[in-house]
Amino acid sequence: AVVSTQSTGGQLKAGPIRRPDHLRATVRWDYAPDICKDYKETGFCGFGDSCKFMHDRSDYKSGWQLEREWQSKEYGAHENDNYEISDSDDDDIPFACYICREKYENPVVTKCKHYFCEACALKHYKKTKKCFVCEANTGGIFNPAKEVIAKMKAAEDS
Repeated sequence: AVVSTQSTGGQLKAGPIRRPDHLRATVRWDYAPDICKDYKETGFCGFGDSCKFMHDRSDYKSGWQLEREWQSKEYGAHENDNYEISDSDDDDIPFACYICREKYENPVVTKCKHYFCEACALKHYKKTKKCFVCEANTGGIFNPAKEVIAKMKAAEDS
C-alpha cells in the first residue's frame, strides 16, 4: 500500500509503508476445504457433533502423487493387494518400538499389552511410572514379549 503522509518538516512523503517487525504472517493452503482441520490433525474438534465440516483422519493421495504414479506406470499395479484379507493373527503386534520408532531390541510387553524395547521401557519408567502409550500404571512390570520374539525369529528364518 502506498500512502502519502506529511512528515514533520512539512514535506510530503510518499512511498510504501514499512512492515512491522513484531508481526509475522503465515499462509496455509487448504486443499480440502470440507474437512475439519482440527479433527484431522489432533483427532479432537471443539465443536463436536455440531461441527459443519467432515471429521475424517484418512490420508488421501494428492493430485501430484497420482500423476507421478501414472507416469511411472505404478498406478493401480498393487490395487488387488489392497483387498486381500491377511491370514496372520499378529496384526495387533506393532513392528517397531513406540518410543524409539526402531526395530525391537529385547522386546518387552506391559500389563496393558503395549510393546517396547527393554532399554526404552526402563528409561521411560525412570521418568514416569505410566505407560508411554496409554498412560496406565505399569507397576514396573515388563515381561519378555514372546510373540514379538517369535515373529522376529520367523522373519529372520524366511
